[in-house]
Amino acid sequence: MQWFRNLAYVLFVIMATGYLLLSGQSILFPIFFGMFFSFMLMPLEGWIFRHIPNKFVSIVSSILLVLGVFSGLAFLFGNQLISIVSDMSSIQDQLKVGVQTLLSYCDKHMPFMNLHSDPESVNNMMNKIIQAPIEFVGSGITNIGLFLFNSFLTLIYIIFILMYKEALRDFLMIQFSKDKREELGIILEESVRMIQRYLVGMLTVVIILATMNCVGLLLLGVKYAIFWGILAACLVIIPYIGVTIGGTLPFLYSLATSDNSWQPWAVLGMYVVINQFEGNFITPKIVGSSVRINPFFALLGIVVMGELMGIGGIVLAIPTMAIVKLLAQQIDVLKPLALLMDKDLLKKRNQFFGKFDRENFRISSLLNEESDKR
Repeated sequence: MQWFRNLAYVLFVIMATGYLLLSGQSILFPIFFGMFFSFMLMPLEGWIFRHIPNKFVSIVSSILLVLGVFSGLAFLFGNQLISIVSDMSSIQDQLKVGVQTLLSYCDKHMPFMNLHSDPESVNNMMNKIIQAPIEFVGSGITNIGLFLFNSFLTLIYIIFILMYKEALRDFLMIQFSKDKREELGIILEESVRMIQRYLVGMLTVVIILATMNCVGLLLLGVKYAIFWGILAACLVIIPYIGVTIGGTLPFLYSLATSDNSWQPWAVLGMYVVINQFEGNFITPKIVGSSVRINPFFALLGIVVMGELMGIGGIVLAIPTMAIVKLLAQQIDVLKPLALLMDKDLLKKRNQFFGKFDRENFRISSLLNEESDKR
């Protein structure tokens, strides 16, 4: 009977967590992003605090420095941003034309794909895939009031998290017995360092890719080159599919609008070269091993977080999965799960029987009332 009671408790916690994430998006978004961005700002805030020993001044200064950089970039590309806002519906229509052109080309030159058997379904699927990022950008621009409100809340949370980070840490520490606090401190410090490495690394990758994309598209004469280049670079935060979508959008736009038959294929070739360089050199060198999650769990996290929290969940999926893995590494019953999530799973799969074939490592021990006695 105790086994069923424990199982019901675990299932209730999982369902309640999912419900809270699903129904509380508007509340949780600013909190989660504030937490992650505050982690990223901690080194800069700490450096300023060493020179100006005033907590509030160091926090506000670090935020203003970062906002100043992004505001400067927005000012530099303001004219193109205004043009994009006014032409957003036109861009979406031209992308649809690009899809139709591509499908017609494939149907003519690759009849074995049999796209003409159900052209409406294929067309609808392609439109949904390519328009999702555009619709997200468009909604963010048009719903400027909601965007500003969430941004303001995020800034407030960043300030308070940085201001009270020691108190928040102490609050978590006293929730555990004294013999567990050292281990908890290690987990918290490693989580913060890991998130910092990942976020700073990904930001660096996005900046490098945006520069390369924009320069390449400008040289090829693509309209709205800055917009397409930055959008494709930002989509790299979505593993595996973001890069593909980021290259497909300017290719389809060029296919629909270009007078030169070579330009769309030059755009596609440019993205293939840049993305190969990014995947094999830039990201491994900069982001490195800060997040060692295998592709299966990375994709699983993206799908689940995306379903629960939308685009924000997709952005936070990878660092969240990395934190889950880090926590699992510290709990006996979850250590096999941490191994299952590891990037080097194929090399370490023998460890399941070699290290974890004991009762205290089995998930069933959480539900078994006799597990403590064993």
